[in-house]
Amino acid sequence: MNTVYFLNIEKFNDPGIYMEARRHISEERNRKADSMARMPGKFRSVGAGYLISIGLEAAGLSPFEERIAYSTYGKPYLPDHPDVHFNVSHSGNYVVGAFADKTVGIDIEEIHEIKPSLVKYAFNKREAAIYDSLPESEKLNFFFENWTGKEAFLKHIAKGLSVRPAEIYAKYEKQINSLNFYSWHDIPGYVITLCSALERPDLIEIQL
Repeated sequence: MNTVYFLNIEKFNDPGIYMEARRHISEERNRKADSMARMPGKFRSVGAGYLISIGLEAAGLSPFEERIAYSTYGKPYLPDHPDVHFNVSHSGNYVVGAFADKTVGIDIEEIHEIKPSLVKYAFNKREAAIYDSLPESEKLNFFFENWTGKEAFLKHIAKGLSVRPAEIYAKYEKQINSLNFYSWHDIPGYVITLCSALERPDLIEIQL
């Protein structure tokens, strides 16, 4: 069950594929997709729901019957199955979902140019010094691995972005040092990072 799935939601531009995916997701997720005003939002919602269905089925559960609840900061969980954990994220044309027997947090970000103000917001002094010392060709990968790692950690502890990224390590140093962080660059132009006590899980692309 310890697996990370990813899906290219551009495939939903094919109406047949899109409607078939919608048949495999819960009524709640379909209602959420219908509430979105624009297609990118609908595609992301359906994509996340589709990955949730795949992950729950892999765990021997029904995506149509299981109750999904949400923490104060919006992290989904299964109140009837505390031994099954999952987390989803989306960016650009991709949705990712992590499913495990331990608590997980996952984040995906599309790599793009960043402003100095964002570096200051995201990094503490030590991280900023490392960033400044890197060749220009390595800075963006370092930034987005760090950024997705922090988001994944906050999702792991069900806090969302409730803490300024530059302050996360100082506040949660002991917890951070007890966890594993894994990053993938399998999708050109994107970074995926998982935070968990797991060993490195498999990364699988879902083909529609």
